[in-house]
Amino acid sequence: MDGKPIGLYFGLPIRIPVGEVISFKVSKEVKEKYEKLKDFIDWPAELRAFVEERIRKAERSLVIRRILEKKPREILPRGSVVAAIREDREG
Repeated sequence: MDGKPIGLYFGLPIRIPVGEVISFKVSKEVKEKYEKLKDFIDWPAELRAFVEERIRKAERSLVIRRILEKKPREILPRGSVVAAIREDREG
């Protein structure tokens, strides 16, 4: 586990995970507004949640794109739909 010990818990060192840092530039105006609102907005949590959600959406889009690039026969083998319908009817 990554992290530095921050104390002891039942005689065992407690460690906190160390995260990676991502940085980016913003305009001076945005930075000033950021500073004014930092007591009201938990910026790290907000930005982390945004990035995580954006990654999930991008990953879904990539999966959909890969599926759509395949030929229909690669997705469903010949006869599989007929077999599924027959199996459903026969119960």
